[in-house]
Amino acid sequence: MNSNDSHPTKEQVHSGYDLESGLFARVREWIDVLPWLRLGRTLRVAGSPPLIFLVALTFAIWKIGISLMPFSEAIPHAHQPEVAWATAQQGPEIVAAYLQGLNPTSVFGGDEKIIWWKTLLGILWSVLVWTPIVILLARQGGLLTAGRPLMSLRAVISLVLSRTWAGWTAALVPLGCVSAFALIIMLLGWLANLLGDVSWINSILAVVTVAIAIPCGILAFGANAAIPLSWAALANERDPDALDSLSRGYEYVFRRPLQLVLYLTISLVIVGVAVLLAIGVSEAAIQICSRLLGFCETPESMIAATVSLLSHLPVVVLLTSMWSLLGGIYLLLRYDAGGQEVEDLWQPEPTPPPPLPSIPGQ
Repeated sequence: MNSNDSHPTKEQVHSGYDLESGLFARVREWIDVLPWLRLGRTLRVAGSPPLIFLVALTFAIWKIGISLMPFSEAIPHAHQPEVAWATAQQGPEIVAAYLQGLNPTSVFGGDEKIIWWKTLLGILWSVLVWTPIVILLARQGGLLTAGRPLMSLRAVISLVLSRTWAGWTAALVPLGCVSAFALIIMLLGWLANLLGDVSWINSILAVVTVAIAIPCGILAFGANAAIPLSWAALANERDPDALDSLSRGYEYVFRRPLQLVLYLTISLVIVGVAVLLAIGVSEAAIQICSRLLGFCETPESMIAATVSLLSHLPVVVLLTSMWSLLGGIYLLLRYDAGGQEVEDLWQPEPTPPPPLPSIPGQ
């Protein structure tokens, strides 16, 4: 008997199971199994005083612009946050009142005399004002979702300024296409009115109208999510191409609708938590200020102004959380659509330090 047969060879020894290959190679944390858990990291943005201040300033500019427009008398008083605070009894009702007032077309509610161009004017003003801050928050939210630190305020503002034009373009392209389709539909209506009530002609014109209305509806409906997603793409991708970012947005809306709805539902829960915390802080601050200022016999106008400003805190937190979550949702949808890892996030090249001064020769 060979003595070597009593000892197992190297090939016969079981080396054990390699759990670091295959399916388990990436499963080291819960976020590898449930990637949407990454979205919870974006709550850090809602606690950043500089970002809260920027959103509050943008919100104030937007409200002032809306109030100076010719249809400002049509803004329903129920959309004012201070009134919503006094009338709503539950937190979700307050949040719903805030969301209703943030819709740029909601300022025309209940007034049938408001014509379409005023609606268009309100939308254009909203796009003009909100595009830069949305790109900024989407960048910060994307960084947190990818596990990266926040960019400095100076660096992120510089990034936003270089990509705002592309953001405006991405928003105006669908609006222009929808307007072109709408003009064709109007021309068909005028043609039918000119030709009179001829059934077979009207049937043909109706078929043509439907053929034009369907792509118009696709563009208009998809733009509600595609435009914000295009802003997130501009914030987090290396090349700020407006049309490519817009195509990404439409692709994610119509090719990944289930994932989009899932991430939006989870984001709604996260935003609800942030808003409820802000409501508690706002209510406590209102009670304290009202009692202390009343004790000091402060004029009613100052008390009313203080309460009004404090009552806007929840809506500012709502906007901050909502737009920062947009960056995380975009990264998750990008992974679902193309397999690109969430951590694979573009980072701008650091600015090289200035060269050291040369020492003059002796």
